[in-house]
Amino acid sequence: MLEFSSANKAYQQTPYLGFRTFLQGSRGGHGDEKGGSSFLMEPFSPATAKVEGLDEEDSGKPTRTMYVGTNEMEIVEEDDVHGVTTSVTYFVLPEDTIASLVRRTTITNTGDDSLTFSALDGLARMEPTGGKLQWSLKNMGRTLEGWMGVYHADDTLNLPFYRMSTEASDDASVKIEKAGHYAISFVEGKKDGILPIVYDTEKVFGFSSTLQEPNGIRASSIEDIVDMPQYGDAKTSSAFAALRKVKLAPGESITVTSFYGEADAVEKLPEIAKKISSVGYSEKKLDRARELMLELTSSVETHTAN
Repeated sequence: MLEFSSANKAYQQTPYLGFRTFLQGSRGGHGDEKGGSSFLMEPFSPATAKVEGLDEEDSGKPTRTMYVGTNEMEIVEEDDVHGVTTSVTYFVLPEDTIASLVRRTTITNTGDDSLTFSALDGLARMEPTGGKLQWSLKNMGRTLEGWMGVYHADDTLNLPFYRMSTEASDDASVKIEKAGHYAISFVEGKKDGILPIVYDTEKVFGFSSTLQEPNGIRASSIEDIVDMPQYGDAKTSSAFAALRKVKLAPGESITVTSFYGEADAVEKLPEIAKKISSVGYSEKKLDRARELMLELTSSVETHTAN
């Protein structure tokens, strides 16, 4: 789903090309004109990271914590300025006929008044699948994008399918590619809560090719972006789940669960979506992922000096 990079390069690229969350909202009212305060924030952005040794200057920046389990990882950001806590949990889907990386993003209103917001949550860059893609991404770059496209399982934005039109090889025969990557997101605990996916990178970042700032959101709104035409041909696309106009009372939370994986054909996406979005499915799979590692390691006993 992303080009493989060694650790030293991944550390530099991940904040911009990897998973990102953008929140556009208001507190206490409905924007500045009605006495509320509007904001656009990106949890886990390197721009708001604390710097060791600058405690006084960083006093207003969010607090971030990472938890590593035997079969999962969670990162948490507590932003007291905006009154928002963002928690993201990753795990690999266990014991199923499909393979997916699962991302669960929970947004909690920790402020004293109501929070109304829209959000984009997902991958800033989503590669397709097909052929010797890793070699092609390293050596062909922009030329390779001519084969890329975003296809759809239905007439909505809910089930995008990222694939190559044909295998990008210098060969006399042409191989049609049918397999591709999918991104399916939904609101946890809500029936029929599958979310639209924003795949047009320019709608989110504008013409900022560095993907550093969400200039597209700044110039518009998440609601408008979802309603705009999107283009996913002959370029590298994104995979952002769009959450629109959610209102949380103090202490309330909402969880967006996203599955990222590969399927043999676009026609299989409705069946996959129906299965993974069923109420309680992702919670059960997370519990099973934890249990599975305990079963595998139950025969091992380890003692350390501390």
